[in-house]
Amino acid sequence: MKQNRLQNKVAGSVFTLPFCAIAAIGMWWLPQRAFDVRCLLGLLFCLLTTYIIMETNARQHIIRIRTRMMSCVWLVLAASLSFMHPLGEPVLAATLLSISYLLLFRCYQRHRPQAIAFHAFLMLSLGSFFAPVMLPMAIPFFLYLVIFLRSMTKRAFWAGILGLAVPYWCYAVWCFVTKDMQSFLARLTDMVQFEMPSVELLTSMPLVRQVSAGVVALLSIISILHYLQTKYDDKIRVRMILYIYVSQTVLLMAFLLAQPAHYETTMALLLASASPLIAHYFSLSGSWLTTIFFLLSVLLTAGMATLNLWLTSFTL
Repeated sequence: MKQNRLQNKVAGSVFTLPFCAIAAIGMWWLPQRAFDVRCLLGLLFCLLTTYIIMETNARQHIIRIRTRMMSCVWLVLAASLSFMHPLGEPVLAATLLSISYLLLFRCYQRHRPQAIAFHAFLMLSLGSFFAPVMLPMAIPFFLYLVIFLRSMTKRAFWAGILGLAVPYWCYAVWCFVTKDMQSFLARLTDMVQFEMPSVELLTSMPLVRQVSAGVVALLSIISILHYLQTKYDDKIRVRMILYIYVSQTVLLMAFLLAQPAHYETTMALLLASASPLIAHYFSLSGSWLTTIFFLLSVLLTAGMATLNLWLTSFTL
C-alpha cells in the first residue's frame, strides 16, 4: 500500500465502526418507523455476528492493519437487506456460520483439533435447520481441514461427524417422545429437496433481488481477484484462511445461481463469507482506481439499501 487513499483512511479510522453501527440501526428503524420485538432480536443477532467477525479478525489477524472493516462491511450489507431485519432463518444461519468459521480457523495446524472441530461442525449442523445448504457444506469443511488448515486426523474426522449428527439425534429423540416422527422425516426430506436449475427461475426473481445479488457478487468478485493478485503479501496462515473464504464465496454464489428459491438464506451466508474479502480489498488496496471503485461501491450499496428498504412494496 504505497499511498494512504480514502478507503485506507476509512478502514483505519476509529469512527468507522460507530458510524456504521448508527447507520445500521437507522436502516433497521426506517422501513417500519418503529422497532418491533422480532426486528430488535434480529438486530441483536446481527450485532452478535458483527462481534464474532471482529473476534475472528482479532484472533487470526486476517487484515494486517488495525481495522474493524470486516465487521463494518458485514453490518452495512446486512442492514441494507430488509429480510435480514426480523429474527428468522437468514440472520440465524449467518450467525451460526460465522461461529463455525471462528472455530474452524482455530484448528490451523493443531495436533489435537477434535474438540474444536466438533463444535465447528456442530454449528454447521445447527445452521442447517435454518439453511439446508449448510449441511452439505460440511464436505468442503473437511477438505479445508486437510488442504488449508493441515489439521485433519482420524479423531478430528469423527469429531466432525459427531458434531453433524448430534442436533439431528436430539431432534429425532424429541420427535419420538412427542410422537411426531413425521416432522423429523419432513426435516430430512427438506434437506435433499432442491429445484432443478433453470434460466426461468433466475429471470423470475424480483428486480430488487437481482440487483442485490448483483451488487454483492460484483464486490465479491473484485475482492477475490484483488486477493489472488496480492496474496503473497499475507502470511501463510492468513492466506489459508482467505482461501477458505474465497472457496466459500464462490460455492455460495454458484448455489445462489442454481437455487434462487433459497435466495434469503443463501444471501445471508454469502454476506458472512464475502465480507472479510471485501474488507481485505478496501483496507489494503491503494491506487486511484480502487478509490474510485470504493466510492462506486458506496453508491451501489446505498442504491441496494434504497431498493430493499423503501421500494420493496412496489412491483419491481
